[in-house]
Amino acid sequence: MMRHVQGTGEAMLGSSMMRRQNLVRAGGIGAGLAVVATAVLTTSSVAVWAGGVVVAAGTTVATNLLVKVADQVRRAPALLTASVETVATDYIVLPDLERGTTDLVPESGHVVRVTVQTSSTGAVVLSNAIPEIVSRQVIAPGAARMPRQGVLDVRPFDLRLDKRRPRLEPSGAWDFPFKITSTDPEVLSIRAYTVGHDVQWRLTLHWIGPDGSAGETVIGAAGVDSEPFRTAGLPRGA
Repeated sequence: MMRHVQGTGEAMLGSSMMRRQNLVRAGGIGAGLAVVATAVLTTSSVAVWAGGVVVAAGTTVATNLLVKVADQVRRAPALLTASVETVATDYIVLPDLERGTTDLVPESGHVVRVTVQTSSTGAVVLSNAIPEIVSRQVIAPGAARMPRQGVLDVRPFDLRLDKRRPRLEPSGAWDFPFKITSTDPEVLSIRAYTVGHDVQWRLTLHWIGPDGSAGETVIGAAGVDSEPFRTAGLPRGA
């Protein structure tokens, strides 16, 4: 009889342990702390478990909200179009040892001219333009300069690609935001600099539409959503 009762107690304890494991999985950290304190499911452990579930649910809701907001920005109608022209005073001839070829890359100090237009019937505010470094590597031995003739700037900005967080630095008395319309585009001339590096980078235009919706347009060497720009600079004294 004692063995039977003992066996029943073991079965109850085992069942309780299984409930405890399930609660830890469902309730998270809050549930785990409550159930470890006792092997029997009590009213207090149920309350703490419920608190763990509420906290987890609240975190999930907040995360989903952030994802939804970011997704709305990404899915905003593409109101901008852009054409890109790379104007260089010189080029750097970079050897590609793996392929046995050479690349002709605009030298540090070259100008990227971005003409931004909109198809919207109302004005669009170009609130910012943020550069993004895609890659940066030390110039390979054997690089050389190839001179070219330069072209006049339009609305110049400087871009220091060797900075940890590069930004467009106005070269005159202007800065973002700019207002553009279908008949009044904005031309950005970005002079990019680097020393001793081969840098690939993109430019993200941040804008606000006539209805207040926000969006982003990523610019590369061939225009919207294209391959990155590339800028090379020889080491000092080279």
